[in-house]
Amino acid sequence: MKIVVTLATLLLLTACQNPSGNPELASAPYPMDLHVSNSVPIQVIRDGEFVKIVNSTADDYKNATLWVNQRFSGKLTPLLAGDTLRLNLWILRDSFGEQFNAGGIWRTDEPTELVIAELQIAEDVPLVGLVVIGQQD
Repeated sequence: MKIVVTLATLLLLTACQNPSGNPELASAPYPMDLHVSNSVPIQVIRDGEFVKIVNSTADDYKNATLWVNQRFSGKLTPLLAGDTLRLNLWILRDSFGEQFNAGGIWRTDEPTELVIAELQIAEDVPLVGLVVIGQQD
């Protein structure tokens, strides 16, 4: 009986772990040389596994990449002036192919905090800093 309980416990513990990264889904490394310390009035509001991105500017961002925590990134659909976009955080990947841990009802580990968010609009243009508002898990 002890063996069955031990095996069941080991199986449960290994099944609840984050899978390792998938190199085929890896994003580019964070472009640290493009980082700037200022931000524009685009709010990023976390809501569990999702973020709401509110573009309060008069600028359109049509081919932008969202960077989170200077590690995870994902392509955005066009974010037009005055628009709001809802994005699932699970689509974000790092340079090793690991997913952003967005949390959720079946997760056993704590979700990753969303600390900093930036938009990359071109490979050689400074990043656009966004305003991260609160942590709502």
